[in-house]
Amino acid sequence: MTAMKRLNGKYVAVVAIAVLVLTSIVLLASGLNRQNAVAQKAPNAGSRQMRSDSGGGVTIDVTWMADIQGALVFNVAMDTHSVDLDGYDFKQQAVLRDDQGKQYAPTSWDSGPGGHHRSGVLTFPVPASVNSGNTAYFEVIIRGVAGVAERVLRWDQ
Repeated sequence: MTAMKRLNGKYVAVVAIAVLVLTSIVLLASGLNRQNAVAQKAPNAGSRQMRSDSGGGVTIDVTWMADIQGALVFNVAMDTHSVDLDGYDFKQQAVLRDDQGKQYAPTSWDSGPGGHHRSGVLTFPVPASVNSGNTAYFEVIIRGVAGVAERVLRWDQ
């Protein structure tokens, strides 16, 4: 009978360990699923990478840099060997457009002269649709550079 009690005691211990291991696995999987759901809602570093458009002898590279104090901040670099880029004012020629077609004017365009190689920082207010995560994408639209009517640079959310 003593051998039977020892066997039952070992059986109970093995079952208890198995239950603990299975519970740990379920909790870990649940936590990973929650983290994945949050990560899918937040834009990743890849979604902020540079977008580029070439036309009319001018290449424009736009990089979404940050969301700072209610503003979307973009670095803009223009490059050409045929056009003077100093005459372009992106505060007048650029807009932000969300997936519902709403357009937002820039709050600032900070750029110095550069001739054929010009760069600057373009800032927009964060639209409510972007801030709340209720948009599939937004676009920076740049109009009228080097004879190109509209350049569309898009970031998916």
